[in-house]
Amino acid sequence: MQAVLVFMIAAAAQAFTPAPNLASECTLQAASIKDELGAIRPTGFFDPLKLVERGPYGSPEENFKHYRSVEIKHGRVSMAATVGMLVQQTYHFEGFVSPSQNLKFADIPNGLKALGAIPLAGWCQLIVLIGLHETLIKEGKNPGDFGTGYLGLKMDDQSDEQIRALNVELSNGRLAMLGILGMFASESIHGTPLFEVAR
Repeated sequence: MQAVLVFMIAAAAQAFTPAPNLASECTLQAASIKDELGAIRPTGFFDPLKLVERGPYGSPEENFKHYRSVEIKHGRVSMAATVGMLVQQTYHFEGFVSPSQNLKFADIPNGLKALGAIPLAGWCQLIVLIGLHETLIKEGKNPGDFGTGYLGLKMDDQSDEQIRALNVELSNGRLAMLGILGMFASESIHGTPLFEVAR
């Protein structure tokens, strides 16, 4: 009987004890995120809207992993788009985009006007290909790691060379996102792709 009474008093007393300091735990988790790849000078870790802390994907680590994965994906697509804009300004592939419509690669204009020149069947093929890639190919434990390595380097070795290369990829991807948006904005304003270069 006395043991039950002691247990009940301890349980009642526990209700009035202060809660654990969750803010310090979140700060410790956020501190490890602030040291992740991509936190480079001059800005360091840049999250003015606190999306990592308040994001909809769960814990700050899960939010960070999702946002970093999206950043890497958009960076890679933007790097390809930027190079594609520059190459297509001076060179067109030989052959047909659509033999049934007698549409050659040389007939596709550069820039945003290319969006309207591609036939519907081509858009359907692109959407199916991208959808299959998103569905069938899954990332590894690191954002952007699809098991193919990084130009011959393993993604798990964490060497200085790999960390430098991954930081370079993030920086180039960020710059390419700004670059392709700048090219699209310039084309929207001037009506011609790469207006500054074409003059």
